[in-house]
Amino acid sequence: MTEFRNLDLSDPQDLSASPSIEWALKELDLAIDSGKGRVALEIAGPGTELSAPVELPDAAEALALWQRDGATVAWGSDERGLVYALTELADRARHAEDHAAPFAGELPLSERPSAPIRSIARLYCNESEDSGWYHDRDGWRDYLSMLVTNRFNRFSLTLGMAYNYPYHNPWIRDVYFYFPYPFLFDLPGHNVSVRNVTEEERDRNFETLKFIAREAARRGLDFQLALWTQRYDFDDTPNAYHQISGLDEKNLAPYCRSALTHLLTDVPEITGLTFRVHVEGGIAEGDYDFWREAFAGVADAGRPVEIDMHGKGLDHETLELARASGMPLAVSPKYMAEHMGLPYHQSAIRDKEQPPEVARSQREQLSEGSRKFLRYSYGDLLTKDKDYSVLYRIWPGTQRVLLWGDPAMASGYGRLSTFAGSDGVEWCEPQSFKGRMGTGVPGGRFCYKQPDLVPRRDWEKYLYTYRVWGRGLYTPDGPRDGWARYLRKHCGVLADACEAGLSAASRVLPLVSLAHGPSASNNFYWPEVYTDLGLIDGSGKRAYAFDMPEPTRFGNAPTFDKELFATPREFALKLLNGEEEHRYSPLDVADWLIDLAERCEAAVTDARRAETLDGREAADPVEAQRMLLDIGISGGLARFFAGKFRAAIWAELFIETGATELIEPMIAQARRAVAAWDAIAELSRDTYQDDLGFGPQSWLRGSWHARQAEMRAELLDLEALRGRAGTESVPTEPQVAAAIATLLAKEPTRAELTSLSAPETFERGKPFTVQLSGAPSGTEPLLHFRPVDQSQHWQTLAMDGAGNGHSATIPAEALDTPFHLQFFASWTAEGAAHLAPGLAPDLSNQPYGLAMQA
Repeated sequence: MTEFRNLDLSDPQDLSASPSIEWALKELDLAIDSGKGRVALEIAGPGTELSAPVELPDAAEALALWQRDGATVAWGSDERGLVYALTELADRARHAEDHAAPFAGELPLSERPSAPIRSIARLYCNESEDSGWYHDRDGWRDYLSMLVTNRFNRFSLTLGMAYNYPYHNPWIRDVYFYFPYPFLFDLPGHNVSVRNVTEEERDRNFETLKFIAREAARRGLDFQLALWTQRYDFDDTPNAYHQISGLDEKNLAPYCRSALTHLLTDVPEITGLTFRVHVEGGIAEGDYDFWREAFAGVADAGRPVEIDMHGKGLDHETLELARASGMPLAVSPKYMAEHMGLPYHQSAIRDKEQPPEVARSQREQLSEGSRKFLRYSYGDLLTKDKDYSVLYRIWPGTQRVLLWGDPAMASGYGRLSTFAGSDGVEWCEPQSFKGRMGTGVPGGRFCYKQPDLVPRRDWEKYLYTYRVWGRGLYTPDGPRDGWARYLRKHCGVLADACEAGLSAASRVLPLVSLAHGPSASNNFYWPEVYTDLGLIDGSGKRAYAFDMPEPTRFGNAPTFDKELFATPREFALKLLNGEEEHRYSPLDVADWLIDLAERCEAAVTDARRAETLDGREAADPVEAQRMLLDIGISGGLARFFAGKFRAAIWAELFIETGATELIEPMIAQARRAVAAWDAIAELSRDTYQDDLGFGPQSWLRGSWHARQAEMRAELLDLEALRGRAGTESVPTEPQVAAAIATLLAKEPTRAELTSLSAPETFERGKPFTVQLSGAPSGTEPLLHFRPVDQSQHWQTLAMDGAGNGHSATIPAEALDTPFHLQFFASWTAEGAAHLAPGLAPDLSNQPYGLAMQA
């Protein structure tokens, strides 16, 4: 039982009368009662004068906790901060090992948020798999409570993302909530209806939406509704399960305007709307009349509602239309294409994302034309004087099934999602796009074959993921106990091994995604269940050829940061030409992956040893089994891709020269990759479903064991290079021998984390000097710099030696820009490339400097 006292005597209103604080107090009471304990609690809100052993940060959503005179004091800088303080205590009580000390852990404690917006998006993509969770009210109560406990402050219910192309698309089938309004309500004065949806079903859908919004607000969560599709060819979807009638080009905009106003009026808890404003949302780019009507519909609700515009295809005219509505504005670009990379923002986008001379079509005049650089990053949005929020969205292309949980990387996102004045991040949760594009099957949200591995609800597998992610975004330097207590309770003696293993496992696929980018689209590239891209020729062309430069092979796949990472082909050509490579090479990536693989394997071994020595199973054996299984698969993926990166260097050298000597090392590395995949297949065969369906194409289906034959086939093709009929041995020329020698002797690229120094700010149109220490005399460091604008290219300056260091001054004319500035240095010494600052061992820092414009 909890006995509490309000210390905020200056405020006559009882804090506990706030709905969110009342909810949090009940959560705490339930947690204490579950342990049959009794505690004394004192609470205080903003403006309270208290003598405390810890300072309450002067920031929104901050909290402080301490103990005095036998009572625990919970203090919040505002209502949400107090909710976080109370839910922190409730979480401690639920995980307490000693119920006599329910709040054990670091005290006193003072925390403030790093990322102002910390959002989770849950996507409704198909009727078969998603209607169950949509109408599960007890599930919503638990889910939303979990989000708040883990310090998320926004929940985005996302509708209309089932398909990307709404024009004359015969494959459109499952349109439930794709164009959502007529599935939710009937608008008087508009004769719009949906076939095969009864009035009762429609009303139930809307009542559920209202319930979700109320429950989010009750917990202090902002409720965002994402409406990604505003039109499709309603009269040309012959295979759609539900047909919409009553809409045409003349009445679409007025209908959508009225629908938005009705939605916001009837669901007052909606705090923001997200719109896809490029062609894939059904509105041709340049059709400003539609968006003028739609944004007016938001304003017609008569209260502030954030208009969040997805970044792809966004232009200044659309921004101006939103601005004219008088509503708060936000722009949400993708963090790194449709994948999850390392926490820093890619320093350069792929060449494929630069604007073409001629747009692909008139209705794609922006996203595939003049504004193409905004497709997959922040583009030119981060000006000094912007009047809109910038929220990054992490798309679900990289990792959809396996557990994720690296505190260092989550903390990196917490620090770096505010890059250059940005405001935070929205993460598309695990299993987003499951059953997409009409591939859903009843019960398909659960990916396991073994019934005992299936959690009660799909998201409960990822409870540790949400915990690590949310707390890292809120307080990057927060106490380890915030996530470790969960592992202690559920994994018992295996807790340390699971923590270490998941930390390593969670870095594998983000690193692979950054360094190997055959497609920016999640519809084609799924590194978690990889569709093989051949080292020389053959497999993968149907999946990748449209979105990468020719030739379509592994070594030529671009990286998602061409300024800091080299492809195998680029690296091989520099080896042959005797040139230095200042970027991270494929060998560096492979070395990192092997280290991560070894750490995953060590964690699994340590877990088995701990279990044996202790003589007890984990407190929750199924939870630990799921974790160790995914750690094992992730470790196998690390070894697979390490083999592919290394083999690709040899393959590119062979393709360029034909030298016979290069065949065997290529095959040896490829064989290691296939052996790793075989090991993954053995782990997944009896545990994961044969078809993990995230779309209709082969590269969005299958499982690790289903890909096994594909991986083995490429190895057989490579082995067939030996002794091909009609071929003779090609001798190794001196140039090739030198390249091989350099490759075999290559030292890892070294990060000089503290060598670069410069002011934190600069003045527009004035020179800016950067200092470098640590580069030996005789070296020739380069300063690389660029305004924080992805439409521009990086420039370099030679750094002059001066005393014990080097320096370079960026000229005034280069800084006559509305953007902030980013920069790094590179040099070569004793056969090794050096980058300042470069990437830290945990791969979670920002590898370049940033100066904000004053």
